[in-house]
Amino acid sequence: MMKKIFTLLFLACSFISHSQDISIKSSKSTVFKDDKKHTELLYSEGDGQGGFVTVRLYFGGFMKQPKGYYIEHYNKELNLLKETEFEIDNNTFQGLMVNDGTVYIMEAALDKEKELYKFNVLESPLADLQFSSKTLFTLAESDVKQYFGVGIGVFFINNGWSQMDSGAFGEVTFSKHKNFFAVNFDIKDKESQTQLLYVFDKGMNQIFKKEFKRNIEDKFFIYENVDVDDTTGDIFLLGKVFENESKKSKKNGKANYHYELHKINESGETQASFKTDDNFVGSLFTLRSENSISCAGFYSEKNDNRYKGVCRFNLDPTSLNVTQKSFIPFSEEFINDKYGKLKDKELRNLTLRSKHLTPNGDIVLNAEEFYITQHSMMSANGGMSTRVTYHYDDIVTVKISEEGKLVWARNINKRQATSGGQMEYLSFASTIVDDDTYLFLNCSDKIRTIRNDRLEFKEGKSMFAIKIDANGTYSYKSILKDKDAEVPFFVSQGTTTTLDGKEIVFVGRKKSKKQFLKINIK
Repeated sequence: MMKKIFTLLFLACSFISHSQDISIKSSKSTVFKDDKKHTELLYSEGDGQGGFVTVRLYFGGFMKQPKGYYIEHYNKELNLLKETEFEIDNNTFQGLMVNDGTVYIMEAALDKEKELYKFNVLESPLADLQFSSKTLFTLAESDVKQYFGVGIGVFFINNGWSQMDSGAFGEVTFSKHKNFFAVNFDIKDKESQTQLLYVFDKGMNQIFKKEFKRNIEDKFFIYENVDVDDTTGDIFLLGKVFENESKKSKKNGKANYHYELHKINESGETQASFKTDDNFVGSLFTLRSENSISCAGFYSEKNDNRYKGVCRFNLDPTSLNVTQKSFIPFSEEFINDKYGKLKDKELRNLTLRSKHLTPNGDIVLNAEEFYITQHSMMSANGGMSTRVTYHYDDIVTVKISEEGKLVWARNINKRQATSGGQMEYLSFASTIVDDDTYLFLNCSDKIRTIRNDRLEFKEGKSMFAIKIDANGTYSYKSILKDKDAEVPFFVSQGTTTTLDGKEIVFVGRKKSKKQFLKINIK
């Protein structure tokens, strides 16, 4: 018994000691009030002088519909320098860029009279936030897919929590250093998968326009994502293609699909196709390193909705030949993290929250166990009511080397749930600094010890940082205690403002009071 107590004390002391390695500085703005109570932080970007520009979407009405945008400029001391507001009028903001003292906001807008979709750039000097609009291109309304979801009119607005595959509607993808950006539209064509792609440089000059057309029914091609080369502006488009004219993911015990990567530029198109061997891979994404283009995700030996480990495909960026592929099961350390003992069991309910590429070409995946439960109850008068609960449980974080080896895999035990309110405070944000991974979450001040000396982060509104170093060792540190904070912060909406990942911005709210929090990692 004494030996066990000593071991626990030793582990606790070493863990707390190691947490001193987390060097973080936090600063807050003054508390302020908006005309609208409910807002969501969409974008933030550094201004080059230690400050940052933010774009927040605000909601109004009984159903909390999107009504407009707040654009704000803060200096490095978090003093508000300038602000302006845009009401939504058949338009959505699709991206933010700050370059050489100028703010650019990418906007998709509907001109009802002319039945045109316009893709505009709103441009303003950083000093005054007085925007002018310039149309980069237009599309006929009848050519663009109609969308459903949270939004205004036919515009789909992603509120950050939708699990629906929305395809691409005016989707903007920036290259690593924002030297280029691509705009992607999914075009109506039942007979074939068709997407219209535009690429512009940071001076808003059009580099090329291409129609991507795949000779397969639209429903059998699942668009995954687009990646843009920062040097050339070339586009890498990834899709999942179902076979045998069926959307069933399994046929005769095998995966009934393959993946295709298309390299598209002004000169033409190159295509690569690859299978997942005897495994099932529900979804992949692309990340561009200096020497390769990589596709990574989670895999299963059972079906698309289970997860045994991670996979990575490396392709030559010129020829698109697959140069390396690997399927790596979760490590014993990971299984012990999760269950407290070894189990031969595949995971389920994983939702990818973020992906990062380290300077040496390693890939870090951060996912979360997200699922929904329903409970029906009978009232005293015989009526029925149903309660829907959204669960945000364990964080799964994995690093895969450029050679396709598992560097480390960790499971962060976490329990959070809500029946519809206060979702913004749940889940987590992440960033990469050099070779270290940082996670930010809200939880109780009391970190619980569960079976076999594991730690569990329980629901609460105190903000903590978790650091996972190059060797996979993780530690934690309290950033802001709930009792000391004027407002709790929306961790899931945290956005980095710098390319090196060292600065991340959060917005918080308590009733009508709001505040910004800036965290700098040293």
